[in-house]
Formats: sequence, structure tokens, C-alpha cells
Amino acid sequence: MRLTKLVVVVVAVAVAMGGVTAHAGDACKNVKFKFVNKRNVAIRVTKVEYLNKANNKRQTEDLKAQECAKGATCITSGDDLRDSEGENLTNFVFFFNDLEADGGTSKVDRHTKNKVPVKQKCSADMTYTGSPVWTIN
Repeated sequence: MRLTKLVVVVVAVAVAMGGVTAHAGDACKNVKFKFVNKRNVAIRVTKVEYLNKANNKRQTEDLKAQECAKGATCITSGDDLRDSEGENLTNFVFFFNDLEADGGTSKVDRHTKNKVPVKQKCSADMTYTGSPVWTIN
């Protein structure tokens, strides 16, 4: 009888640990970012880099190309951040290009300085922003 209880306990622990491991790999879905374009031209934001505090690593995600007019407050359309559901994320860096008069984009990839969000814990359908609202200069 003791062996049966031991097997049940070992299986229960293995299942519980497997559940924790699966959660760590979950994407944080439909995450948006809010910012103000303070540049003297429209921009196209193409990707974001951030620090995932759970593993203390920088991660980079391509974003659905988001255009933002000069002086406008913009919110990206929503992207999934891998291995981030329920994790604290910070030090966001946005990569962007200036939009040129002919409709093209600048050849120079630009990026922001680190941006710290008001709320760090990632959850589905959230919008990251700063206080005051982040700016892209």
C-alpha cells in the first residue's frame, strides 16, 4: 500500500511541475503599446525589445507595422509576446523608421531609450504605457 501512495505522490508532483513549465512558455496574447510620436514626421514602428524579469533576458518581437502621424497618440494593433504571460516585463525599446514624403521609409533604423511601464505584469489584451504616456522622439 505504501508503494501505491508513493507512486501517486510522484505522479502528482510530476503533473504539477509539468503545469508550471507549460505556463512559463505561454505567450502573452494581443498586447498593445501606447505612445506619442514627438518626431517632426510620421513614423512606422516595426518591433519591440524588452526585459523579461522571469529569466532576466532581453526578448525581441516583430510588431505588425504600425504607422503613427506626427504629434499623434497611437496604440499598436496587438501582438503576442512569447513566454511572457503572467511575467513582469520592463525596459521596452521601440524600433521605428521615419516615413518619407514619397511614401517610403528611412533606411536608418531608429530606436528609443528604455521605457518603463506603469504596470509590468503581462496579461492578455493589455496595453502597456508609461506615466506620462511614452514618447518617441
